Amino acid sequence: MDRLVKEELESLLRETHSIKRLGRRIINLAGFLGSDTAPDSISQQLTALSGLLIQQEAFDALLEPVLATARARGTSHLHNAELTSVLSSLEETRKALQPDSLINYSELMAWLVSAASERGILKIKRRDPTPDTANNRSA
Repeated sequence: MDRLVKEELESLLRETHSIKRLGRRIINLAGFLGSDTAPDSISQQLTALSGLLIQQEAFDALLEPVLATARARGTSHLHNAELTSVLSSLEETRKALQPDSLINYSELMAWLVSAASERGILKIKRRDPTPDTANNRSA
């Protein structure tokens, strides 16, 4: 299992994904790494992210039949007033999908890496500052 978590974390850090896929992967990895031991700020963000993902799935479920109907009938068969009304309603729904709290994806990923490192799943190489760099910082 640790090998799978390591591969998933490395993939998460290497690849660029849609925000929904990124969110799902973060939630899955948090579950594997023990989100019950997460600091409160991380736990709150994971809760907000989980809720947001559920809301996005519900929005997609609302949007899918509208798009399928529009494609099947063609926009010439839909009255402009009806289409405008449906799109307006969907836009209001989309705006309501804002999470109540902020989700800091970089902080969540840093916590995931840290949790994996603590469990020995990932090894993080930390660079010691060279003497020249250390001297330049104090100047």
